[in-house]
Amino acid sequence: MSLAHSLESFLDRRGAHYTLEHHAASMCSLETARLAQVDESRLAKSVVLEDDQGFVLAVLPASRRVELGRVRHELGRALRLSSEHDMRRLFPDCAIGAVPPLGSVYGIPTVVDASLESCDEVFFEGGDHETLVRMGGDEFLDLLENAAVVEIASDSESLASALATRERLYDAMLSVGNAIGAPVAAGTRWRSRLRRELGVLISALDEHTQETEGVDGVLAAIAEQAPRLCPEVDRLRDEHRALEASCRHISTAVEAEESSLTIRRDVHRLLRRFDQHRHRGADLVYAAFSLDLGGG
Repeated sequence: MSLAHSLESFLDRRGAHYTLEHHAASMCSLETARLAQVDESRLAKSVVLEDDQGFVLAVLPASRRVELGRVRHELGRALRLSSEHDMRRLFPDCAIGAVPPLGSVYGIPTVVDASLESCDEVFFEGGDHETLVRMGGDEFLDLLENAAVVEIASDSESLASALATRERLYDAMLSVGNAIGAPVAAGTRWRSRLRRELGVLISALDEHTQETEGVDGVLAAIAEQAPRLCPEVDRLRDEHRALEASCRHISTAVEAEESSLTIRRDVHRLLRRFDQHRHRGADLVYAAFSLDLGGG
């Protein structure tokens, strides 16, 4: 829980006034805002872009997503999302997904979404997933004195909604895991609890599926933002159907009072598949939007 060395040195040289806010490890900027109890419109996040001329750091609120078309138009460059490999090289003292929104620290030109100009206070990642830098909005903009300030972002409601349903799905998974770990000797109560928690999991999966696959959902946004990722989008959609079928199969087994040993084995296998699905979803969002959802 500390600042990246390059950032700390830069802030010290500029005589910047700031405080550090520590929070539980987060999976993405939207969750960081929730855990730190910060308005996501005041949490500045970074998206690394590149073209044949080099790299650009796009800075925008966590509540919004970068619009590549706008950035290309404003800067007159054919910019695209940079790769994780490049980010490790460009920001060696930062965790992936926790790059500070001050490109000059690392010698990278910066473009800032104009919406940040109205913030009286700004928060941003300090190089890890547990530390936020907090400073006045005017001072933050002073540190970005050489950055271009233009409109480069749009609201990312689909991402916010997807994260919310993702968290509810994770909570439901944990509840099923706790139910399956209870003593089988409880008999009817063990099956009743498992049946109830499986029902909650099925509902959470259905909500997650409807939210992410909707016309304005995050999977449609990914397909639009990064067409190359359409095969992975289709894979996640297929997994939604497969996971629901497995949940219902196990629910039927519980109702039929099949062997508790078999049910436990099937549930453990199901939870592993859910976990893998969550990892793939996080990787896909990162590849499309440079938002780190982590693997939690």
